[in-house]
Amino acid sequence: MRKYILSTIMLLAVSLSQAAGAQGIYADVNGDGEVNIGDVNQVVNVILGSTVPMPPDETETDTIAVTVFDTNVAARQYYRIPAIVQLHDGQLLAIGDDRHNSDSDIGGNKGIDIMGKVSADGGKTWGEAFFIANGNPRRQGYENSHGDAAAVADHETGELLIMCASGSQGFSQSTLANPLCVGRYTSDDGGVTWTGVEVTSDIYGIFADFPEVNALFFSSGRICQSSRIKRGSHYRIYSAVCGPMGVGCLVLYSDDFGMTWHALGGSDARPTIAPYGDEAKVEELPDGNVLLSCRSKQTATSGRLFNIYDYVTGSWGEMAISNDPESGTYSENCSCNGELLIVPVIRTSDGRFMHLALQSVPRGNGRQRVSIYYKPLMEMEDYDSPADFSWGWNCCQVTDNYSAYSTMIALQNGTIAFFHEDCNDNNSTSAYDLLFQRLSIYKITGGRYVFRK
Repeated sequence: MRKYILSTIMLLAVSLSQAAGAQGIYADVNGDGEVNIGDVNQVVNVILGSTVPMPPDETETDTIAVTVFDTNVAARQYYRIPAIVQLHDGQLLAIGDDRHNSDSDIGGNKGIDIMGKVSADGGKTWGEAFFIANGNPRRQGYENSHGDAAAVADHETGELLIMCASGSQGFSQSTLANPLCVGRYTSDDGGVTWTGVEVTSDIYGIFADFPEVNALFFSSGRICQSSRIKRGSHYRIYSAVCGPMGVGCLVLYSDDFGMTWHALGGSDARPTIAPYGDEAKVEELPDGNVLLSCRSKQTATSGRLFNIYDYVTGSWGEMAISNDPESGTYSENCSCNGELLIVPVIRTSDGRFMHLALQSVPRGNGRQRVSIYYKPLMEMEDYDSPADFSWGWNCCQVTDNYSAYSTMIALQNGTIAFFHEDCNDNNSTSAYDLLFQRLSIYKITGGRYVFRK
């Protein structure tokens, strides 16, 4: 009761202070981008003595490590490229490429399919595989293959969207006359049925004034959806697009859930140049700006490239390289994409509210030892520029094995659904299973933080 009375008094003081245009001691204490009751309660906790939250029950999360798509080299059955979403009813949809008798990408492989499996028990067991996009090896052009799914579930309607690479032309051979194609697949019944359409000309058309953009594809894994911006039929979504050397990666956004796309910063924006960016991921920062994280086209860079789009200035910042072995997102001799995610957390040492950035990537040497780097975002100074965001990272290694692409999402219960390529015999870089794990923030950070609902 005492805490409730004190919170009410302080909230009234905050309201009066804001109405008068003053700030005083009232500030965004918990780092959620605005002054509100959360900040008041944070101050009250300090005054009265905060109770540090108990760690979650680790017994269940520690036991969930399940192979969802099983590569069988002897049978010449290869799976690649994980993506995962949580459906509106809480079930999980795991997505991957069925590359049949080769692990090669589109262009070097024919008839690639995008497959799905659903789990109704939080990832412990998975149903039968089903087609999302069915490639036809006997056809040329768009219908030949579909892969590298980038996926999102709308957090209001539950609608599902996948953007993918399609066709029979590879990325390195793509030209404007014969490009690597782009597909869009949607479902409004929880993934039971899917409708696909080619959108190659629509996406390349965004860069019609820039013929050097003669090859592109949506980076696989998680499409980011804003929690703040809604200027169309749906909350805004963002996705990174991999462009050719000399262009780097590009960022697109859509306000109608993927029906139409636009270039963030304009079609002439090049947020990752010198060294040029490759496959990338996008996330919304606590202040609403947009964070870009990508691999470099130069393996020797040994870390992620970061940039930030500032909505106030309407422009991208100056790209920063995060490759310090002690405090960066370091990877040794490894060119591979991972996942980027920011979640609200509580620091267990003092109960402070903040955010935590997560970045998955193989640590190397080469494609092995997939890990999750994490960085606390306590103040805006931790992420107000790409350079500030590039340091202050710690690391949690997920696997010792040869391992490559990974993705992750925050589940409704606060745990992290982590889905990655993991070698099934630890002696090959072309025989990856798609492995699901459920991890807690407490486990990833060694007990330093817990998820804040």
